[in-house]
Amino acid sequence: MLYKEDKTVTENTKGKQDYLVLARKYRPKTFEDVIGQDALVKTLKNAIESDRLHHAYVLQGIRGTGKTTTARLLAKVLNCENGPATTWAEDDAQCKAIETGTHVDVLEFDAASHTGVDDIRTLFEGVNYAPVQGHYKVYIIDEVHMLSKQAFNALLKTLEEPPEKVKFIFATTEVNKIPVTVLSRCQRFDLKRISAEDLCGLYTSILQKEDVAFDEAAVMQIAKAADGSARDGLSLLDQAIALSVGGQVTLDVVNGMLGMADRARAYDLFETLMSGDMGTMLEKLNNMYETGYDPLMIVSDLLSVSHLITKLKTVPNLSNSQTLSELERTRGNELAQKLGLENLSRAYQMLLTVIQEAKLAPRPFEVVEMGLIRVAHMAPMPAISTLINMAKGVGSATAKKPVSGQQASTNQPATTNPATSKSAGNMPAPQTPATNGATPSSSLNLESFTWRDLVEALQADFSALSGSLMTQIRPETVSAQGLKLQYIKGLRTERELQQQLTEALHKTFGKRLAISLSGQSNAETLAETYAREAEERKIKALKLPEIQKILDAFPGAEVLKVNSIKK
Repeated sequence: MLYKEDKTVTENTKGKQDYLVLARKYRPKTFEDVIGQDALVKTLKNAIESDRLHHAYVLQGIRGTGKTTTARLLAKVLNCENGPATTWAEDDAQCKAIETGTHVDVLEFDAASHTGVDDIRTLFEGVNYAPVQGHYKVYIIDEVHMLSKQAFNALLKTLEEPPEKVKFIFATTEVNKIPVTVLSRCQRFDLKRISAEDLCGLYTSILQKEDVAFDEAAVMQIAKAADGSARDGLSLLDQAIALSVGGQVTLDVVNGMLGMADRARAYDLFETLMSGDMGTMLEKLNNMYETGYDPLMIVSDLLSVSHLITKLKTVPNLSNSQTLSELERTRGNELAQKLGLENLSRAYQMLLTVIQEAKLAPRPFEVVEMGLIRVAHMAPMPAISTLINMAKGVGSATAKKPVSGQQASTNQPATTNPATSKSAGNMPAPQTPATNGATPSSSLNLESFTWRDLVEALQADFSALSGSLMTQIRPETVSAQGLKLQYIKGLRTERELQQQLTEALHKTFGKRLAISLSGQSNAETLAETYAREAEERKIKALKLPEIQKILDAFPGAEVLKVNSIKK
């Protein structure tokens, strides 16, 4: 919010009185001084002019957005000599008393240090008495969410049926902690964060009034560091002025005060990081650390750079924003052209992990070094879409020579079936049955009918039985006259298996075959056949150039399984 100079305070400070901090010296005195809260100001002005003032207000917002200031302005609106009114004379006695905190009918209460029900009862002892000095009694309760449950209950009746000349104004940073029963009796206003542009204008105006030289980039840096809070920024501005005695507020002074890396050095480090040059990256990181930069702030700056470049890549028009410095605009656009969105997103996520780990470590710099090495290792890795294009480019040359319709998958998240594990490469792949329903025996080619065809035909309707046939049967002879099989003992007896197989074949093929389970065979079970074929497909796939390119791009990756595509 925009603060105008308090002339009375300025005259007093010409003497030897204590210094008054900027946040108090330039506190808004009228609604015209408030910045960044246009909706709030307009609503309150309209309510005042139309004589529709509510008896209770809740002002919610982060620190430094003007909650207490707005509450005092409302108190002035209600109690000024010509009030209720949106404007008043500079020498208005009522407003002066409110500014100095000596107005009898404007009572400010800090709920953070007075949380109990007895405190509220004491505060409201005189609520039923008429105002003594002004037009209204105004109760301003700051940090109202800190009140106890019993204290809130003590408020309810008074809030629901307040005396005629009483107004309540509650300020809070955590509105969700206020009971709904209280909120429902109040008008709520959410004070938004103040934009960096508005804060920059405020701080520039104050520096000019204080006759302090400054760099525009330094003021914008303070505005950004304030994170939407006017008071936080004014505290930083006070500190920057103190550091710049005899000189001017420069970007170097502000960066040093905030513990932030020089933005140019941050961009240089990020560019080196994303290029994968670990040696140069570590050298630059150590230089910054030895210069005195906080390791956590270095990573924080890298996160900010990554965030800005990602936004510039997705919203190119952002480069025209007035909040961007020339460095951010030129270097940001340059890196946005070079880097891919997937790489930027991956780097941002990894940097977040680095800063979380560094906060918990006894030696944060070591964690930052190790974390940035990980980022540098992964940063130049091509995106999945690039790998696919690479594979397609190589595959086009070999497209005329397809290799038995095979499809490979690796253990990388983007290319692997989540249900696949390393052990899956040794298990039989589920096969699609060749026949899903009953088929007349006359349509079968008995000369070429195999044990595998038979089992796969049963799989759809007799999955449990076909599973046993795959792992517990070695075929000796298979023909239209009958089946001679070797049964490897399982949960079923020979008689049970023989009966179940006979019925399944009859329902599926419309024919009863003679079945013997006393055969002797050295043939593979179907499960062994599937495992052998899977290994053969895997070996064959590893010889494909496009698969080799993907494995080279992802060091440590391996092919887990190659599925056969049914024609």
